[in-house]
Amino acid sequence: MKVTHIYHSGCLVELENHVLLFDYYKGDLNINEDKPLYVFVSHSHYDHFNKDIFQLNHPNVTYILSSSIQYNYHAYYLENNQDYQINDLTIHTLLSTDEGCAFIVEVENKVIYHAGDLNWWHWEGEPDEDNNYQRITYQQQINLIKQSIDIAFVVVDSRQEKDYLLGLQYFLNHTKTKYIFPIHYFGNYSISSQLKKENLINPNHTIIKYITHKNEDFIIED
Repeated sequence: MKVTHIYHSGCLVELENHVLLFDYYKGDLNINEDKPLYVFVSHSHYDHFNKDIFQLNHPNVTYILSSSIQYNYHAYYLENNQDYQINDLTIHTLLSTDEGCAFIVEVENKVIYHAGDLNWWHWEGEPDEDNNYQRITYQQQINLIKQSIDIAFVVVDSRQEKDYLLGLQYFLNHTKTKYIFPIHYFGNYSISSQLKKENLINPNHTIIKYITHKNEDFIIED
């Protein structure tokens, strides 16, 4: 399995017989045209959705979008907290704490999670009611994940300052995940260096892949 961090939250996963593209909005794309391509969009924020995806030059592409996106294009539009079978992909959606959904995709005996903007957003100066909603909703949604995850793309956003690890730490504590790729960097890859120094609690010995630049490839052997 090959994982490519494109930019920000844009991620490409190439399996033996499928290619999955998540939340692409800019960056270089190098997609194997010999395998069917599934394009996922979690919500309509500019840093997760670029209408150029509908111009991809690929012979076999399927678009899978959150129903929060109001766009007149032939695609599957998915509601939150629902299960779907699209060709040989089994997909479950979670409610985002911001807009749209997160995706859990089962294909080729692998489970892949992409957060979109589902995160424990805590902002200093915001009303307690808003921060409590973020905490409760995030925890509820992550607690719905019962299966083991092979690859997870999890939000780590330095704009949250001292609270930037809340979502990642909760995810580590409450899911069984083999590999986590932190995302939502806006090109600030110094976050990876900072993450390496953190004393994260990691009960399931999840391997964190530290992204250092755009269009970075990772080969996952198992």
